[in-house]
Amino acid sequence: MLMHEQSKEFTSIAELKQIEVLLNSLESKLHYFYQLLPRPDIRRGMINMGGWALKALFGTATTGDIFHLLQALDKLQEEADIVHSLENQITYIRNLELSSRVNSQAISNLSVVVKDFMVQSHDRFYELTRDIMWLNLTVYSQSRVYMAVRQLEFALLQLTQ
Repeated sequence: MLMHEQSKEFTSIAELKQIEVLLNSLESKLHYFYQLLPRPDIRRGMINMGGWALKALFGTATTGDIFHLLQALDKLQEEADIVHSLENQITYIRNLELSSRVNSQAISNLSVVVKDFMVQSHDRFYELTRDIMWLNLTVYSQSRVYMAVRQLEFALLQLTQ
């Protein structure tokens, strides 16, 4: 059991390479996404009433919103929190997978226990039903014998008189 628990703690080389490929692809996608974002351009208009109205009505982004988004992305890239965030997410996914596996095994075990209990209770019910039927038949037969004995006693009583 101890060896099995130790093997769960170590991560295989294939998983590490898969994580590395995932991180590289996410970094490249983030870089391409960063390049696609428009840069704030102050020269757009003197009065930005149309943008504010669209933001209020439809929730579209204004130049200021995009500028704040770009600042947040720059800050994350400088601090390398994106990589840390991805590592936390991968750890969370692994923990979730382990929890799901443990819960599914527990559910499987419980379903086996419930199934066995149902089979045993059905068997007990069948035995009880069989015993009740036998008892009913015995009582019925005994009552018929008792009635026959009483009829014979009555007939003998009639003949002796």
